[in-house]
Amino acid sequence: MLDTKGKEQLYDKLIRIFNSTVCFCLAYALITFGGFFSMALIGKFFKFDANIFYFGIRFMLNGHKWSRLKVSLIFSAYPVFALLLGLAMLYIFDRIKRKPALLNVFLVWCFVIGSCFFVAQGLIASFGANEFNSPFYQNFAVVFEWWFLPPPFVYAFNIFFALLLLYFSINSPKMFLSFSYSFSKVNKSSRRRQYFIETAVVPFLLGAVATTALTFPMNIFVHSIYLLVIGVSLLVSWIALFYLEILKDDVLKYKVLQTPGFVMAFMLALLVIFIKVYWRGIFIS
Repeated sequence: MLDTKGKEQLYDKLIRIFNSTVCFCLAYALITFGGFFSMALIGKFFKFDANIFYFGIRFMLNGHKWSRLKVSLIFSAYPVFALLLGLAMLYIFDRIKRKPALLNVFLVWCFVIGSCFFVAQGLIASFGANEFNSPFYQNFAVVFEWWFLPPPFVYAFNIFFALLLLYFSINSPKMFLSFSYSFSKVNKSSRRRQYFIETAVVPFLLGAVATTALTFPMNIFVHSIYLLVIGVSLLVSWIALFYLEILKDDVLKYKVLQTPGFVMAFMLALLVIFIKVYWRGIFIS
């Protein structure tokens, strides 16, 4: 049986996991929807109508034709939006991180997910190269095809994406550790890894189940690639914790993470309702 202190620690851990999971799901949905909306807006510039779904987008050409320029801009929009949004959220986090708020956890997840969505395009393009009927024939795979890049060149792009993932993954775990409400939680290597698992890894696993259940079976193959890349990123981050040092001043003492984030949870509930109501798509004309 747990004593009073043990129960309090367990409660704090569960609330921290819950809050981070909600932030993960919100960030994942925001980037997913935002990417498709960015494609639709650029398509509208070329006088294409679009039907936006949570799991994809369908264009209506209205008598117009595709061109290399149109394809490049429209189908690059999703991954570029994900990366730029992630970097923008990282910048905002860096400016306001001293103000303890659950919003900052959401900002960090936006950066992690956005950068991983961009990096995942290498694998997606490799699987979708010259495969017009493949579920992976999306985004950069379409662009590379219109530029007549042979598969070996497409595969070679994964070197760049892998290096980018390595850079982001090594430098991101410190942000999760900064949310600790006490330096004693992260002052040793074993404690840092444990805190990272509770604040990042477990919420990712729970969020992966939740987002998969919400979208299944639509776009499940690309969705699986996104989750795989995020998982690899977190694994690299966890390994990096063996060598990472964190100072007392780096800990922001986020006691708010141990308090249920009802506002974030309510926003997530509204988003789920929105997705279900507009499951047949949002028409942009």
